[in-house]
Amino acid sequence: MESQIEEQKYCAYSKCGRSFGGRADKIYCGDQCRNAAGREKKKREKWEEPEHFGQTNRIIMRNYQILKSLCNEKGFVVSNWKLRDEGFEFKFMTSIYETEDGLRLNMCYDCGWIQLSENQVRIYLVPPLMVLGIAKVTKHQK
Repeated sequence: MESQIEEQKYCAYSKCGRSFGGRADKIYCGDQCRNAAGREKKKREKWEEPEHFGQTNRIIMRNYQILKSLCNEKGFVVSNWKLRDEGFEFKFMTSIYETEDGLRLNMCYDCGWIQLSENQVRIYLVPPLMVLGIAKVTKHQK
């Protein structure tokens, strides 16, 4: 009769360290430690993330919500001041597209705007290319 000697395993959660048995690939003693280790890892990753990433994303999301509340399928013309009064920040977007005609489409996810004049923009719900009937568009390179 062969004796099977099982190697002693210890919980991988930093605040536990108890020994346990079970499957060979198991690293936590139980669900409570596995969940606590996951929460700890998430907290550590969030702490290490540069602060401006979260701030930038919040600004882009606010811009998106403002555009979404004002746009429709045919496009909606609004003044820059109206957008600014709502809290819109023109420098924050997800992408920029330029047409062969020189139109510049500034996008926040699936809503976009085109600067018509110094004080007016047209807001579009995506796909702006279909709304405008534009065939060729190239992504703007910075």
